[in-house]
Parts: sequence; C-alpha cells; structure tokens
Amino acid sequence: MRPRSILLAALAAAPEMALAQEVGTVALVLGQRGSGFHQAIACGARSAADELGVEVEIQAAANYAATEQIPLLNSVLATGPAAVVLDPTSSTSLVAPLAEAASQGVVIVAVDTTVDDPSMLSAEIATDNFQVGVETAKALVGLLDGRTGAVAQVNSIPGISTVDARIAGFEDEIAKHPELTYIGNQFASEDVAQAQQAFGSLMSAHPDLVGVAAQSNNPAIGIAGGIRAAGVADQVVAVGVDADPPEIEALKEGLLDALVIQQPWEMGHQGVTQAVAALRGEPVTTPIGTGTVTATAETIGAPEVIRFLYEGDCM
Repeated sequence: MRPRSILLAALAAAPEMALAQEVGTVALVLGQRGSGFHQAIACGARSAADELGVEVEIQAAANYAATEQIPLLNSVLATGPAAVVLDPTSSTSLVAPLAEAASQGVVIVAVDTTVDDPSMLSAEIATDNFQVGVETAKALVGLLDGRTGAVAQVNSIPGISTVDARIAGFEDEIAKHPELTYIGNQFASEDVAQAQQAFGSLMSAHPDLVGVAAQSNNPAIGIAGGIRAAGVADQVVAVGVDADPPEIEALKEGLLDALVIQQPWEMGHQGVTQAVAALRGEPVTTPIGTGTVTATAETIGAPEVIRFLYEGDCM
C-alpha cells in the first residue's frame, strides 16, 4: 500500500477508533460457553459492536451456574469495562456484584434473564418468558389433539427469572385443559443426564404420561434421550424451548415434537446497542421484548423459521 493510501485508510478509520475510545470496552458475560443459544447472543453482540465501532469482549462460563458466573463477572469487572451486558444465571446471587459495579458508573444491561432488583439496569432485553410457557403448553395441547392423561415439566434451576416465568406460563395455560392431569415440575439442573433420569422417573411413576415440556435447551435434550431410551416416542408428546443443534436433531428424529424458538441473536445485538446508547448519553429503549416462533419437524426448514435458528461461533 502506498504512503498516501495508508494515510487515507488511517483517516477513514480514525472516527471509528475515536468512538471506541469515547465509549470504552463493552463486556459480554454469558452463561454457558458450549450453548448454541449463547453463541447466537455473542454473534448478535459482535454484529452490533462492528456497526457501532466499539470493542466488545466476550466471556462465558463452562457451565450454566451462578457459582461459575460470579467469579467470572468479578474478573471481568476488574478489567474496568465501561459497560457489562450479561444474562444473569441467578435472579438473586448476581445482585450484589452488579450493584457494586453500577455504583462505580458501569452501565449494566441484562439480556435473556433479569435480576430481582432491576434498578441498577440501564436496559433489559428478553423474550416474554411467561408467554413462552404459554406457547409450550399450547403446542403440547395441540399435538395431543384431544388425548387425555398426565402431563409434566422437566426444567433446569429454580430462581432463574426466565425459568420461573415459563413454568408459571405453562401452568396457567395447562389449567385451562381439564382433560389433562398436570402432575407438576421436576428440576434437573442444566444437566442433560439428570433431565433424562428425571423423565425416566416420571414414566415409572406415571404410566399414563402423555406429554412433557422443557423450558430450556439442556432439559429438552435430556427428555429426548429419555424418550429414546424408553421407546415411548409414539406415546409421549414432548415440547422444548430453544433450537440448539441437538434439539433440532431430536425434532427431526421424532423424539421432540415441537420447539418454541427465541431470538438470541437479537438479544445480543440490542444488548450492545442499548449499552452504547447509555454510554453516549443517547435515549435508551427498555424493556425490549423479542418474540418466538414455534416449529415442528415439518416446519423447521421453512424460511420464517430458519432465520431464528441458533448458529455461529462468535465467542
């Protein structure tokens, strides 16, 4: 490249560099490194950072647990980011470190989940999680098509705002169908093997089980494994939330019958966008609701569904 070309390129890049220096670093702290859902959030965040000319640093815990996310968050905060965008893995345990960061002027934005004290948050971007639960129940009832029997939920961890709201939404909607006996929810952590074991226990205790729902990816994958192991794909209708690759494979195999799919890419994109707006003193939009689409094996390849699938490797 000629010296004049180098100079012109540097001048063109200067406004972008100035903006990055003006805003500072935006840190994205995610719940689980190996999750397709969190990868999609990361891809959305990187896209927004590129558009806005800011630097984004992305960290994620190996396992989805507050005990792993809190030390990770503390180490990130020690680097002095201007803003933190994160999906809290606990509605209570993350309050103290986030409040301390906010008191020091760090902009905090929550995506996907929230905390019990949202006063420290500049913005919240999430699915309407109560409605997610409603949609899983509607999908289950529709696929059962008038069959009677017992239905249940297998979910991850209590005390996560998303999970609690989805369980409540499912229970509210399923109560409208007296032909079905709701036998409750079992927690199985974010562990596929535990969820599979929980499903096996449900089948043993309730031979009349006809339907089961899981409000996040790992429990749904565990349920699919349990259905395969028990050979009850024709007996039990299963509905999951999210669209990680193993869930899509289970859907195509007939182990899961429907997926309620969120928009994590949009969460990440809006999370960084609103954080940068707050840092620049510009208007912030909050809360921002991101929608869902329900897919079956027949519709998972449709254009209106494909654009929601969790793809990318952005961490």
